Amino acid sequence: MFFKGTVVDAANWHALADSNSGSTVAAATRTRSDARGLRVFGLYFGLYLLTLVDAIAPFPIIVNLFFSVLNGVMVAMLFIVGHDGCHGALVRSRPLNLWLGRICFIPLGHSVSLWRHAHNGMHHRRNNVRGVDPVWTPMSPQDYRSASGIRRQLERIYRSAAGPIFYYYGAIWLPWMLLPLKPHARARWARHLPDSLIASFGFLSVGLAIAYLGHWLTPQRPLWLVLTFGWAIPFAIWNYLGAVSFYLNHTHPDIPWFADEKAWRSRSGPVRGTAHVTIPFGDVLPLYAAAMAHPAHHHAALVPAFDLPESQAALAAQHPHETTHYALTLAEYRRIVRTCKLYDYERMCWTDFSGNPTTGCLLPAQTGQMTSKLAPSAAL
Repeated sequence: MFFKGTVVDAANWHALADSNSGSTVAAATRTRSDARGLRVFGLYFGLYLLTLVDAIAPFPIIVNLFFSVLNGVMVAMLFIVGHDGCHGALVRSRPLNLWLGRICFIPLGHSVSLWRHAHNGMHHRRNNVRGVDPVWTPMSPQDYRSASGIRRQLERIYRSAAGPIFYYYGAIWLPWMLLPLKPHARARWARHLPDSLIASFGFLSVGLAIAYLGHWLTPQRPLWLVLTFGWAIPFAIWNYLGAVSFYLNHTHPDIPWFADEKAWRSRSGPVRGTAHVTIPFGDVLPLYAAAMAHPAHHHAALVPAFDLPESQAALAAQHPHETTHYALTLAEYRRIVRTCKLYDYERMCWTDFSGNPTTGCLLPAQTGQMTSKLAPSAAL
């Protein structure tokens, strides 16, 4: 197959199974189901199309705005479904998983190949390791002091309460997820090019389809208004939800980051560096709520998102002192943002922008209890 050499790596597939030898992997193997995976895909892709049509249909503007925001939420749900596909967790077939991932990622403008390289190959192998994990890596006080004034100001924006509004656009989407612009991707650009072309042309095709559909449904409306409700607002909603979710998954006053892999591996880094976040609207968005049981995902990436709460409960029961669990409230979010500005990798604590510690030392006592069972989830 044309894409076999570019995105499907059988060695990585088997490495993932080998690296997750705990009981949750056996559960994941049992729960991966073509029928259920396709139902989940069909449900959320159908909701995406339905809310998209309603966002540009001849309704009052306030109704279009409501469905436009809801459409952005559905784009975020498609991300979760596609994310499972890229891990091989949605259905049993590897090629089908990847093609479902490609379809889900089109409204996001994400290349499956680039996503798998950055997320599965870098983030999952060494989450919370400086210089390896590409998303929301905190600057050290030394890095911050030596950065340019513009870079320091940008970091202040990113680490503010409103930071997730801007972060994914500026730091992640184009250079990491759409085009092979980063050095690690440029070196193997030919492998990433097919999926980058699919993502780019697919993303532009969505815009053209929205413009055509809007002209057919509401010919009296200007094109800019149709694209605003059908494309710009949903994409902005997704970008925010994606950025804030990734932030909450790995940023918390109780969560450490590491300067090197040795310390990360010996200190239960794969799970210690993640949080289980209980969201207040979990009953309304059950798939999103399930996906926020993030330590279980890093323990065993083959567990589908909708089965993560059960796996998380088992993981927390086995290792109650190695997982961070909290309920998301406005007060808790403000505490996280206020506390987690920079990270001192030598003192192993969070600091403010002046380098003053805002937490105690987060380096846990060494124990071999989890190291053997919680090996990092390999790339898929």
